[in-house]
Amino acid sequence: MKSLANPASFVALCWAAFQIYMVYSTPLELIVAVPIHVMFGVILTLITHPLVKCESTGAARYAVARGSDYLLMAVAAVIAAHYYLSGENLVTRIAMVDLPTTTDLVVGVVTLVLVVEAVRRSLGMGLTAVILVFLAYQFCGPLLRELPLLRIVGHDGQLSRTFFETFIDIQTMQNEGVFGIPSIVSYGQVFYFLLFGAFLRFFGGGQLFMDLSVLLVGRLRGGMAKVSILSSTLFGSVSGSATANAAVMGMFTIPAMKRSGMSAEQSAAVEATSSTGGQLMPPVMGAAAFLIAQFMGVPYAEVALAAIIPALLFYLALYFVVDLLARRQELTGLHRDEIETDWSSVLKRLYLLIPVFALVYQIMAGRALSSATLEAIWLTVALGLCSRAWEGFRASGAGGVLHAIGSVASDSIQALVSGARGAIAVAIPCAGAGIVVGIASTTNLGLTFGTFVTTLSGGMMIPALLLVMGMVIVMGMGMPTTAAYIMGAILAIPALDQLGISQLSSHFFVLYFAALSMVTPPVALAAFVAGGIAKANVWQTGWAAFRYSLAGFLVAFAFAFSPALLLQGEWQKILTATLTAAIGCYALAACVAGFLRARNTLPEAILLLNAAVLLITPKLAASVVGLVLLAAVWAWQLWRAKAARRGDSQTTSTANR
Repeated sequence: MKSLANPASFVALCWAAFQIYMVYSTPLELIVAVPIHVMFGVILTLITHPLVKCESTGAARYAVARGSDYLLMAVAAVIAAHYYLSGENLVTRIAMVDLPTTTDLVVGVVTLVLVVEAVRRSLGMGLTAVILVFLAYQFCGPLLRELPLLRIVGHDGQLSRTFFETFIDIQTMQNEGVFGIPSIVSYGQVFYFLLFGAFLRFFGGGQLFMDLSVLLVGRLRGGMAKVSILSSTLFGSVSGSATANAAVMGMFTIPAMKRSGMSAEQSAAVEATSSTGGQLMPPVMGAAAFLIAQFMGVPYAEVALAAIIPALLFYLALYFVVDLLARRQELTGLHRDEIETDWSSVLKRLYLLIPVFALVYQIMAGRALSSATLEAIWLTVALGLCSRAWEGFRASGAGGVLHAIGSVASDSIQALVSGARGAIAVAIPCAGAGIVVGIASTTNLGLTFGTFVTTLSGGMMIPALLLVMGMVIVMGMGMPTTAAYIMGAILAIPALDQLGISQLSSHFFVLYFAALSMVTPPVALAAFVAGGIAKANVWQTGWAAFRYSLAGFLVAFAFAFSPALLLQGEWQKILTATLTAAIGCYALAACVAGFLRARNTLPEAILLLNAAVLLITPKLAASVVGLVLLAAVWAWQLWRAKAARRGDSQTTSTANR
């Protein structure tokens, strides 16, 4: 508990207490509660990401820098108090009619500065640069109309005091801009899921996922790589963070994969890819599912259901890659004496899955996400207390029960702190991205960009999708997946709408490439984290992870052409598309692993890649052709492998004579 006696932990506890209080009391209006939520995130960021990180730069400089940090924290606290005290005025005023006061303008400008600085400190210059470019566009956009080549992206604003007041009004006095949909989702939904993930982890859920995975697939061919896939699926579906998933699970799985015979680069790539898939697996999906639901105005359960088949196909393809690599390299699974857990131990801890199932049930039943998640947290605590108290009583009687109560209280407090500190990774990017969303909506930049993409692609779908894919991946290289998805959504969705792609397919298309940027060189953050743990060449790791995740690329294009893989349409089409896509994932895995029934030649690899594309394409005729190609390569390699074995046996027989 001594580790919690610091300013960061205190602020994190206050933030968690505020969020919980908002669920069980009369909630504040969003225009009041969301700014307080964001300012908590700003204050915690300023504490955990100081201007100067150590005193080695000089005691005087460090003292001045730290003093400036605390001054900015005080300013952020004052801004939160301002929104709380001005709540009635903010709720009753008529936006764009009641002009902002001088105080409102000052608070608005300072709010924007604090958010941009928090983004810079916590995320670096990637998202920060994007925000600054958009801010420049907000005020310089009218001038672009005078330039021939840039006239298409200019907007009709007029540089005046009224123009500036309108900008501040939208950005900081309404539920637009900084306090718009991204921040609302962070405040009302994602924060609680992060708390739940922290409680599950502190009460043993992460270790349970690992042990369960080891027992289920550890002894299969390439066992630890398959353990990595399964455990990262389970853990990532709750944590929703590729880098956090890779850091937590990679510490266990990567050394074990290396011991089994996989190279450092392969081990890190498998973990990075499986961790990235966690952002695509319900229920959390790295906050993106909540944002999609808000942007589309549909229930969250509908989005989560639509995500299931593509996510399973992604993991199925990775499983096939690992299995074929293990076959090619003749890797074995874990031996019985290498498994440090057993079913009796795991069965005693399966109660930790009850809160997860309860949460999923309540979400599907339409319960409010915040209250449903908190109830899952209390259920986790209650079950953990019962289990520890019983074990303590059996071991030490009443004294053991008291010790169990103390350990549960300690872990609960640490989980609150951990969940709130983890919320920085969502709250700050969402607030920063909200600035861009507000500018894009007021300048109609989304429609402008959509026209630009349509013109550049000649109105053809595949070139337009490739342009959007490239844009989202590039943005994802410099910012978190959530922020990259938001940017892609506001810019690319109008372009995809003009091409006739459904809203749900468009949002998932953007989400997939925002997530896949985590394993796409040159900046593949999840691959870098896993490569660091494996002590591998991060460049080679990045390219290996890119190859292993190719199924995500193909599946994204598939549901852009047909939403059947998103559970949209007739069940016959959904079933057919899912089955052919699964077979296509196997063909793609064989191409990536370089092995089907024997080592691939270059022509065979090309045929397998074509078979995969045709099978994943949601057209029955194309899938039939792909199936024929796959069967042909299978039969040829099987014949070639048998011929090689006959040749080896004849050589051996001759040598024996």
